[in-house]
Amino acid sequence: MKKLLRFLWVAGLLLCQLTYAQQSYFFPNAGPLNPAIPTPEQFLGYPIGTHMTRYDKIVEYFRELDRLSDRVSVEVIGQTYEHRPLIMASFTAPTNYARLENIRQANLSRATQPGNDEMPLVIQIGANVHGNEPSGGESTMLTAYYLTASESEETKKWLNDMVVFVEPILNPDGRDRFANWANMHKGSPFVADPLDREHNEIWPGGRMNHYWFDPNRDWFLCAHPEAQAHVQWFHRWMPYVVVDHHEMGTNATFYFDPGKASSNNPLVPAYLYDTIYPTFGEHFAKAMNNLGSLYFTKETFDKLYPGYGSSYTNFYGGAGFLFEQASARGFTQETTTIPITFAFTVRNQLTAALTTIRASLAEKNNLLRMRRDFFKTALDQARKSPVKGYVFGDPQDLTRAYSFINLLRRHQIEVHELDREVTAGGKTFRKGEAYVVPTEQRNYIMVRSAFEKQIPYSDSLFYDASTWSLVHSFNMPYAELMAGTGRNAQTNLPLGKAITQPLMVNVAPVSRSPYAYLVDVTDYNAYKALYALQSGGAIVKTAFKPFTARTGGQERAYGYGTLIVPVQQQLLSPDSLYRLVSAVGKQAGIAVQSLESGYSVKGVDIGSNNVRTLRKPEALMLVGPGVSAYEAGEIWHLLDQRVGMPVTKLDLSALLRANLNRYTTLIMVSGQYPTDKPTADKVKNWVQNGGTLVTFKTGSEWAIKQGLTKEKLLPVDTTKRSLRYNYDEATNWEGAKAQGGSIFTVDLDNTHPIGFGFTDRTVPVFRNGLTILQPSQSPYNTVAQYKASPLVGGYVHPTVLKRVANSAAILVSGEGAGRIILFADNPNFRAAWYGTNKLFLNALFFGPVITVPSLEGEEEKN
Repeated sequence: MKKLLRFLWVAGLLLCQLTYAQQSYFFPNAGPLNPAIPTPEQFLGYPIGTHMTRYDKIVEYFRELDRLSDRVSVEVIGQTYEHRPLIMASFTAPTNYARLENIRQANLSRATQPGNDEMPLVIQIGANVHGNEPSGGESTMLTAYYLTASESEETKKWLNDMVVFVEPILNPDGRDRFANWANMHKGSPFVADPLDREHNEIWPGGRMNHYWFDPNRDWFLCAHPEAQAHVQWFHRWMPYVVVDHHEMGTNATFYFDPGKASSNNPLVPAYLYDTIYPTFGEHFAKAMNNLGSLYFTKETFDKLYPGYGSSYTNFYGGAGFLFEQASARGFTQETTTIPITFAFTVRNQLTAALTTIRASLAEKNNLLRMRRDFFKTALDQARKSPVKGYVFGDPQDLTRAYSFINLLRRHQIEVHELDREVTAGGKTFRKGEAYVVPTEQRNYIMVRSAFEKQIPYSDSLFYDASTWSLVHSFNMPYAELMAGTGRNAQTNLPLGKAITQPLMVNVAPVSRSPYAYLVDVTDYNAYKALYALQSGGAIVKTAFKPFTARTGGQERAYGYGTLIVPVQQQLLSPDSLYRLVSAVGKQAGIAVQSLESGYSVKGVDIGSNNVRTLRKPEALMLVGPGVSAYEAGEIWHLLDQRVGMPVTKLDLSALLRANLNRYTTLIMVSGQYPTDKPTADKVKNWVQNGGTLVTFKTGSEWAIKQGLTKEKLLPVDTTKRSLRYNYDEATNWEGAKAQGGSIFTVDLDNTHPIGFGFTDRTVPVFRNGLTILQPSQSPYNTVAQYKASPLVGGYVHPTVLKRVANSAAILVSGEGAGRIILFADNPNFRAAWYGTNKLFLNALFFGPVITVPSLEGEEEKN
């Protein structure tokens, strides 16, 4: 017993010494700390920096602080795909909790009204939006501990005069994926060799969310539950400062704003960039100088895109701050100087977070001024703008139109019903079918971001996409409303009832038909309905020619691709079929029409050879090392979440062993695919035997280079030039030729199955790659072609633009009994391109029934 007591005494002493060492390292000048509040080390049972903390343990720690202290309150603001709660913790003085709703209301009102300056300032700290950038997330536990336990006068003033929100992990699913990897491969002692497995995650890594999306690009697009929760919470509280903790390459140092001046967003008033960022930069520099940590600013990281966690608030009069810490990608890793440790990276992030709190209170008056000036400036800009509103709508696709409106409303953009018929921009918009966004509204800066196709830039290098116009990504028919001159010009806008609640498609019940049911494929949810019908056992056909039929007692025109479900020639009874189509119509929110006769008023009849039976798709997608996880994830998400269709994800390394016979479609997104003959032959033979291969970007290049198709890439200009530039200009000159992301227009053959459901031949597409396809020698195989002057918005180098003009955007090549559908671009970019999702879905559902026309006399020529 004495030995056991002695052991426990020694162990306790060592733990106290270790805890003291940790506090001395992370909080060297903390002052008095409440001993009743456990440090993260005491709660977790290991020192910070020696183990990667799982998300559930982080949540437990925050909830323990909430239980122990009246300074802390934790709430759940959302849930991830993998059912992890998204928590937000608030830290403020107990007296403030008694008036928290008053503080929130005052915080919102003082943005545009005088007064309430004495009310507490609201700021937010967030971290780990990229799951494999863990130091920021780990540091939030230390930040929370300090705000809860510190008894210093400075901390008490912070809590009295501020409400500090901390969202410890913005991407819990990715965080746990990485934490498990790092802990699983951790050595004892730590292995610093960069080649060690610990520092090299397997594909797809922990950066992304469940569907392999980058959640730091989603604040503007709100495609996923994490960003939806973040944005909803943001508008509930409107913090003045939002901090986003990240990591970067191991051999870097530490980055904090201000960023690259030439990449500031020109729509945001300059006070943020000219005053707030430099002033806060001085605070950050002082703190890092005291630590002796190296850092840099002003060289990179743009503020253009409104969808970053560190930039979204800038479009609402707040200051977003980005911290980028060199990463150990584990627990310790060699660098060009000395090894970098996880604990060191956590300390830098902690220092930056506490400095943000300190600086925010010190600069409170400047922050209040910035927001008031922001909204005043925005309204002044709106009143001076010749564009007084945007009218838009697509009555043939309410799913897409309502999704667009609901996204605008997530960003607190004011939207109204159209109150009268309007003709603008060569289009006619009718009451009950269209909507209006007035420009003279509080969130005018975000309105411009959502609708403008071209933002004026002062740089040609972009960290990300150079344009993000939502109205184009939805392929939404729209026009600018140019009202009369004068301050009250906007009163002439055709503004009807304001949209205040999310819109949902309501469809009439399906009338029973003795002959057939019809579904128009112009609606985005036609594919959801199609797959549900096929899964329910229905045989579905599609019309390769338009026709006019009598449905619902009146004549109605049906376009290319219309889905036809005959009542006879089914394995289901008429009663079962009726129940199925009724349930599917309601579930998909899509109208199902009852056909009275197979004899069409105009065009082909229902029994025509131009009406073909569709096979239920069985899709296989290649994934794994070398394949673009982003593009693969976009397809996975599209089919899972919007179509309700499973997709088999096959690791590339298993392709040669796999039996492909059950699959109708093989998908190859961008990637570096094997160039060995067995791989090419495997895919080629499967296509020749009737398979449909769908390729994106460099996947299309692979298919061409491996000889799977006769289609060709556009040759690169190899003309030698004897130009000479300075060495330090190389990044600028060569980087400008990259295609970061711009919007172009193509001419789409909407009589082709890939173009089914499109009512306009001109379609905007997103391009962020350099795959350029030659138009086919066959006049029928170039389904979509870039226009002669294709650029809609964004930056593109003149040499790239010249090559893209008139090139092919989509080719369909017949190969044996199968076909290859080659996309030059990615039609599913970031789950935001509703307008081009249909191109991919058409390839998936209609591709297997495409017959590629052969040229007259082609065999003789060959």
